[in-house]
Amino acid sequence: MGCFCVYMNTEQELIQHVQDIISKNYRISSDTFVLLVYDTKCELARVLKRAYSCVIAEFANEEIDFFSVSEEVFIQKLMDLPAHSLVILVESGSFRTTKHRLRRDLVGWGHDVIEHVRLDHSKDSEIGNYIEALRYDTPYYVQMCTKINLLLQQKAMIVLNSDKGLRLTIDSEYEKPILNTGDFSNVLVKSGGFPIGEIFTEAKSLEAMTGEVLVFGFPGLDHLTHFVDVPFVVRIERGKLVSHTGPIEFEAMLAMIRSEEEGVVWVREIGFGLNRGLGFEKRITEPTGFERFAGMHFSLGKKHDMYRKKMSRKILQKYHVDIFCLVERVTIGDVVVFEKGGYVG
Repeated sequence: MGCFCVYMNTEQELIQHVQDIISKNYRISSDTFVLLVYDTKCELARVLKRAYSCVIAEFANEEIDFFSVSEEVFIQKLMDLPAHSLVILVESGSFRTTKHRLRRDLVGWGHDVIEHVRLDHSKDSEIGNYIEALRYDTPYYVQMCTKINLLLQQKAMIVLNSDKGLRLTIDSEYEKPILNTGDFSNVLVKSGGFPIGEIFTEAKSLEAMTGEVLVFGFPGLDHLTHFVDVPFVVRIERGKLVSHTGPIEFEAMLAMIRSEEEGVVWVREIGFGLNRGLGFEKRITEPTGFERFAGMHFSLGKKHDMYRKKMSRKILQKYHVDIFCLVERVTIGDVVVFEKGGYVG
């Protein structure tokens, strides 16, 4: 029966989600060659591998255990792929064959890529949450991104209201938002890291953010998300995190940033996570996946690859650490976009 014995109630659900990713998000043709690259170092990787094996059986396909072949053999397999293949990466950690992530190399070679990365960063008890986060929800993501994007173009103030009367405001024009919806219409080479569901931007004036917000999770020095029993307050003044009531693990992460970024902690990304499979009570410990949870997140540190040119290349931009916020209400201008744990359509 394999590893699905423990998750019999979610086996068909996961297979359906994977089928939807391939048929609805990627819309590959029946003659597309599919390569599944996987490892078996954690249970979530094994669960995903089995689901994908089931779904791709109808296509011409091959499966490779990344750690069972030499690098030379593996590279040759990639070089021999038919043009515009679909490559599925199921990674307990992060596969690399060059200095870049494998996904980046494959896209450069013209192949579509589905990636599930750092699966061993989440707990076995969170597998059900991860599976739910893969549910096809692209029409909803497109709807909400369209609404938020239009509001951001109006240069309206963003206001986050949290418990205890906390309020954070961002009064600025905004950078062009980046959308992660899984809608690959008119995209020649499709590439996505799953789970998906997010729109993010950044204030054109980083100093336009001031106030306080509650935080319930953050990545620690171990690159795992630390969820706290009692959400803590973070205070931001003119775009910089200036104080907090969080645990020592949070202070250790801030100290790391300050040590190499001129003694300050800038707040950059303004993230609207849209994935309804993840939330305050539906968690995964891997932070880059969890940032898609239905709620708000911000990034700490000067680094932001999408908006990197905003700062001089002479300035060290090393850290980008997301914090996950517990908010009651979010408005853009006079329009409510988030309330009572969900987005307002």
